[in-house]
Amino acid sequence: MSKALDEIAVGDHACVVVDSDEQHWEVAANFVTGGLRHDQKIVYYDSARSAEPLMRRLREDNVDVEQHRRSGQLTLMTPEQTDKLWTMSLPELLGLLGQTVGDALGEGYPSIRITDEAANAVHRPRGISLAKYDRAVHDGMQGNPVTLLCQYERTDWSTAELSELCDLHSIDVATPAIYDDGLLRITRQAPFSTRVSGEIDFSNRHLVRGIIDKELDRALRALQHHDEIEVHLESLRFADVTTVVQFVQAAESFPQSHRLVLYGVQPLVRRVLDRCGAAFTAQLTMVEVTP
Repeated sequence: MSKALDEIAVGDHACVVVDSDEQHWEVAANFVTGGLRHDQKIVYYDSARSAEPLMRRLREDNVDVEQHRRSGQLTLMTPEQTDKLWTMSLPELLGLLGQTVGDALGEGYPSIRITDEAANAVHRPRGISLAKYDRAVHDGMQGNPVTLLCQYERTDWSTAELSELCDLHSIDVATPAIYDDGLLRITRQAPFSTRVSGEIDFSNRHLVRGIIDKELDRALRALQHHDEIEVHLESLRFADVTTVVQFVQAAESFPQSHRLVLYGVQPLVRRVLDRCGAAFTAQLTMVEVTP
């Protein structure tokens, strides 16, 4: 069964296979924010030194990371702590799971979300297969208010290993993208609203203008009038001047009935946009990133 991240519920044991860093941060951040919305305790086992980019993505999503970490609602386990999981016996692992769930309930949370990156489980010193660990955890979480997401980087596993691991999960997380080349990831957030994450350079800059034009065409053809085409740039890490110019040029091509709205514009991008005449483009609106 395939589910979107916002459809994951208490009792679900899901997996996701990620192909790029931006997809990884998107999945991880959405899983965390989903737990925060439901007042759940979140425990994140970090095996790929993901803490810093995960915190960055959460801040880009306007999550008060420091407050949730201070309150204990969000707990980040270090790579060293995560790697110890794969040296445990199965009874030890189940004991840790029971204690983690019990502590969360004792703190007053109605349920707990746990996610792990099993990157270093590829080289398990104890010799117990990850599939056995996974089966044991699945059995141990039955009847408990736990939501578990297993994250697998495709480059860490063989095709046969990934197939076996995914078969152990009744739910796989769907993370559709309009485009993802490992450098740039573009996703649709809502009708006529896209998010651009990563880096734009000469190899992929044509896609951004193409997607804006297609969204405008869809809006013009829509039965219900929608006058804004939104592009979210909160997670844009880099864009060259030629790319930034395309945003202005795209807006200049809009009819008077519609406008291009750029959200989460970083200060550096804003300066380049201003130099390219953005302030004089009536069909372009910029909403700067919130501190």
